[in-house]
Amino acid sequence: MEKNYLKQYIEFSNAFRKSNRSKESVENIYDVLYELEDVDRTKEDNLVLSNVYILLGFHKSAYEVFKETVDLSNNKEVSKLYVMEQKAKSHGNNFIIKDIRKLKEKKELPKLTLSDFQISKEDKGKFEIPQKEIVIFNKNVKGKISIYTPDLDIEKYSDIIFEQLNWLADCKNELIEFYNQNNEFTEEQANDDWYDTLDIYSIQLTINNSSDIETLISAGDTFSQDHILDIELINRTIISMNYDG
Repeated sequence: MEKNYLKQYIEFSNAFRKSNRSKESVENIYDVLYELEDVDRTKEDNLVLSNVYILLGFHKSAYEVFKETVDLSNNKEVSKLYVMEQKAKSHGNNFIIKDIRKLKEKKELPKLTLSDFQISKEDKGKFEIPQKEIVIFNKNVKGKISIYTPDLDIEKYSDIIFEQLNWLADCKNELIEFYNQNNEFTEEQANDDWYDTLDIYSIQLTINNSSDIETLISAGDTFSQDHILDIELINRTIISMNYDG
């Protein structure tokens, strides 16, 4: 007997809205999403999947699924496709409600070597790691790090760079404690969920002449979604957190 995903979606989406996106309701919606992504779908199933994507903020994915099933002779569906296309262009999959269960999973640290560091084509004084993922705040990040050294002998500074990256991979307690002690911008209290849902936009490491590492990380959080959270560190000490933009 085929599963009635539409009935399940209606039930879970109603609970999702009535509970103001409770953790349980989000998990239920994601369970439907994962199952739909992994089965042979009918047209109705694709429509349900598209609606699930919209509910969770995956507007690009919703559009891609819907355009494969749209009836071009149906003016209502064509109009809906146009609206979804505009939303896909403006929002993409950038403002999603996240499945915290997935985000809590401990990320495995990659094995970095000197060959992973490359001099930037745009800035000859900057090193990048363009081809390999690194882990920052327990998030897999690729192509977002810039490293500045007093000279271009990256091998000379590799040990302290590796040590800093290993520490940044998961410094949850330090981030939560600093935010809660110094936050003057919101009334929210950071916790594990706040940490797990951080987005990483960019990482900049600068080694000064004293061999201290100055780190600037631009992130996004759920407390102030229209602003960038800038986190500054010297070595392994957080010195500031401020919202910008």
